[in-house]
Amino acid sequence: MKIGVIIAMEKELELFAKNLHNFSKSVIAGKTFLQGQLNDKEIIAVVAGIGKTNAAICATYLINNFNVDLIVNIGISGGLASSLQIGDFVVGTDIVYHDVFCGEPDQYGQISNLPLYFHSDSELAAKLSEYKHGLLCCGDKFIIKPEETLPIKENFPSALAVDMESAAIAQTCYLHNIPFLCVRQISDTPGIKHHAEQYDEFWRNAPQNSFAIFQKILSVL
Repeated sequence: MKIGVIIAMEKELELFAKNLHNFSKSVIAGKTFLQGQLNDKEIIAVVAGIGKTNAAICATYLINNFNVDLIVNIGISGGLASSLQIGDFVVGTDIVYHDVFCGEPDQYGQISNLPLYFHSDSELAAKLSEYKHGLLCCGDKFIIKPEETLPIKENFPSALAVDMESAAIAQTCYLHNIPFLCVRQISDTPGIKHHAEQYDEFWRNAPQNSFAIFQKILSVL
């Protein structure tokens, strides 16, 4: 099985480099792809960069250049639900754009001729039952102020978290009929006091935590 992994941090890529066996490196459009063996699986890992365009480009290269059988996105998200704590992992069973409106009759968040919600592979998501499951909202804006969360919550009351890449990767996989799994680590709570300090503190253990959950995902495949 060949698994493409889209990650958020260069430090995560360093962990992959240390743990992949017989790995090789290639650079496409300025993106570094590491390819090697981990737990008897062939892995191709890449740091997408920030935003939907970077994410969709990386997903497309993984599909067209590396012929992956599955794409896993492990990233970070701002928490929208009060039940979430910093460091919690959320499985994006449903994923939607929070910054898209194409006009009627499409729904808010829906790109014309595509579904409103994209989804992680249900069988794979079910194997990660110990983590919270739910709706992720994706848009090209880093959410900081309390008032910025309000329209997202109004349009998508069940949303657990917000990020800048997940829906673009999910849409790319949907169009190519490639299974997809999205797991996001909560990095901060947009709108709270001392938000910047909270976000900075999160980064200390984030790469190790992300790599650990990827190993967990490999164990259930």
